[in-house]
Amino acid sequence: MEGLLGMIRHRFRRDGAAMGALDSAGSGTGPLVEALSRHIENDPDFAEDLRDWIKEYGSGPGSGAGQSTQLRHSNQVIGTVHGSVIQGQNVRGRFSLRGLRGDR
Repeated sequence: MEGLLGMIRHRFRRDGAAMGALDSAGSGTGPLVEALSRHIENDPDFAEDLRDWIKEYGSGPGSGAGQSTQLRHSNQVIGTVHGSVIQGQNVRGRFSLRGLRGDR
């Protein structure tokens, strides 16, 4: 649950009304639902992140709720490797690989 709240807080960080709705959700969820709906409509990446969270942790049949979730990966590198092997998943935004081999 902390992961979900962290994701929502990060998205709401520049929206005082939405942050207030999140902070006061215990006394009523209407403003929070409105804020989430607004941000989902305006930010497809945020909407996708929420859908991914619901698929992994949400309640309901097949959701994995109440189960320990472990990601399992099996990678094979065949042949001679001269350098590093890098694995990534769900990378969004910019990133750089400069400096990994001393390049500047």
